Amino acid sequence: MSSKTPKKRKRVPIGKMEDGIHQLAKSIRKRFDELPPLSSKCCIYRVPRTLRNVNLSAYKPWLISIGPLHYGTKSLQGLQEQKLRYLQNFLRRNEEKTLKDYLKAIKEWEIDARECYIENITLSSDEFVEMMLLDSCFIIEFFLNWYWETLDEDDRIFGKPSLEHVIRRDLLLVENQLPFFVLENLYDLVFEDDDESSESSIPFSDLTSEVLIGKRELPKRFKRREILHFVDFLRTYFLPRVVRDPNYVPSRVDACWEFPPGVGDLHDAGVKFVVNRSDSLLDIEFKDGVLYIPKLEVEDHTESILLNLSVFEQCHYHSDSYIVDYILLMDVLITTLKDVDILLSSGIITNALGNNEEVAHLFNTICRETNYEAHKFYYTDICRRLVAHSKAPWNRWKATLKHDYFNNPWTIISVIAAIVLLILTVVQTACTVIAFKRH
Repeated sequence: MSSKTPKKRKRVPIGKMEDGIHQLAKSIRKRFDELPPLSSKCCIYRVPRTLRNVNLSAYKPWLISIGPLHYGTKSLQGLQEQKLRYLQNFLRRNEEKTLKDYLKAIKEWEIDARECYIENITLSSDEFVEMMLLDSCFIIEFFLNWYWETLDEDDRIFGKPSLEHVIRRDLLLVENQLPFFVLENLYDLVFEDDDESSESSIPFSDLTSEVLIGKRELPKRFKRREILHFVDFLRTYFLPRVVRDPNYVPSRVDACWEFPPGVGDLHDAGVKFVVNRSDSLLDIEFKDGVLYIPKLEVEDHTESILLNLSVFEQCHYHSDSYIVDYILLMDVLITTLKDVDILLSSGIITNALGNNEEVAHLFNTICRETNYEAHKFYYTDICRRLVAHSKAPWNRWKATLKHDYFNNPWTIISVIAAIVLLILTVVQTACTVIAFKRH
């Protein structure tokens, strides 16, 4: 058996090797110079793959592309013609201004707008400006038509409820956003010469409030708060009345807690479930054995909206999350059909899906791959008190007595009769004993 002798490798001359390394280093340094600057204005993100894979359809536009991240997607080209029609309508609103005026304005905002996106937008300047104008004018016209109900009978969107609500859903996707300042500035620009009796009498923020949350006046929590885009707008609306102290430093004790059992087990431990009338979806309270939870309507787009809010928080407000913490708590509370039934009967959840199993499935899957900070969990105190309540034997005894023996008038009457009979029996026995001793 013969063995082959290994071939000797040719040595690269030292001078040639150094030249090659020099060129490689030069190439890398050139790429350093070509890197776009990092901006603190970044607020519009791609959904991380781990989260996207849990529910692909939740983050994908169904009908319309807004902004650069889904620009040019073939399946979303159906409304491009409608964008041009809405741009025509927009241009008629102020005869003192021309198409060039609006293009020039957006050109001035281009750098700031590009810096809002997580990735470098490769569109040319002209493509970017045209896209921003078309998409912005579409949204403004869409909002004005929704608010004032000034509808053209031939309009391709309104008068067709499924389309307008799908568009509204698409406007709340984290990847389908325009910077809020572009929309607001363009809106103010077109109406700056109008009197107070016209459509311009309502600020764009109030217009947004009507379309996205159904309130004609902007809630007070929006004052002195910069809105980044529509997803941030909705998150701001949902914020609880009492937010974290920004100067608070969590301690080790803050990480020592556990999630409570589900709604069914808490109910068996005597916890009552009542609708909290707060405007904020996140205002959950527990006091005197009652868990107050704001009403949640579960419909076709609920999962998509909650997931996009959650992704945005994980990307932008990771250390100050509220939506993420709410979803986690609801996921823990709702695990079975019994849990859903209790919340439905208490009015906390209204089910527009038509199937209670779908509601349970929604909450059982909505938190997959979600990241949160345990030591900053917003509902820590509520969890601690719910766990303590559920573990107290006396609470379970009271609940069992109430559920099994005092759940209807006839049972109550039977128990009272039995107690009276027992007392009379004891009295009769005592009297008999006393009489016997006297004799």
